[in-house]
Amino acid sequence: MATLTRSVTIKAPVDEVFDYALDVRNLWSMPEVAVAEVDLKPEGTGTSCRIWSHMLGFHIEGVLEYTEVVRPERIVAKVSFFMEHPTWTFTFEPIAGGTKLTGTGEWHVNLPVVGGTVEKMNVKEHEPFLDAMLGNVKAALEAKAA
Repeated sequence: MATLTRSVTIKAPVDEVFDYALDVRNLWSMPEVAVAEVDLKPEGTGTSCRIWSHMLGFHIEGVLEYTEVVRPERIVAKVSFFMEHPTWTFTFEPIAGGTKLTGTGEWHVNLPVVGGTVEKMNVKEHEPFLDAMLGNVKAALEAKAA
C-alpha cells in the first residue's frame, strides 16, 4: 500500500467546508477531470458519478462513489478506473479560524514484483492533483466568504 496525504487550512466553518465537498461536482472540479452522470444522495453515502481523466497520456474513464460519509468529519470515496482503484479519504477538522481539510489517497496494487513500484508511481503522479484539489476548495470557499 502507498499513501499520499496533504492538508489545507480554509477560513470557513467546518460544516460549510463539509457541505461543499459533499457535492462531487465541487470537490472533484479539476481541469483534468470531467464529472458527469452525478447521482447525489441526501446523506452523501452512495453519491456517485462517472469521471474522465488522463493518466500517462491515456484517456481513462471510471466511476467514483462516496462509500462512507460521517457528517461533518469524513468522506471516503472509492475510484475505479481500468488499472487504478484508489481510496480517497477527506477529513474535516475544526480549528481556530476555520477548518483543516486533509485528503489522503491510498493505492493497493496486487501485482507480484512490480506492485509496490506502481503504487509509488501513482502517489507521485497524484501529488499535484491533490494539492490543486484542496487549493480549489480553499479558493472557492474563501472567495465566497469575501
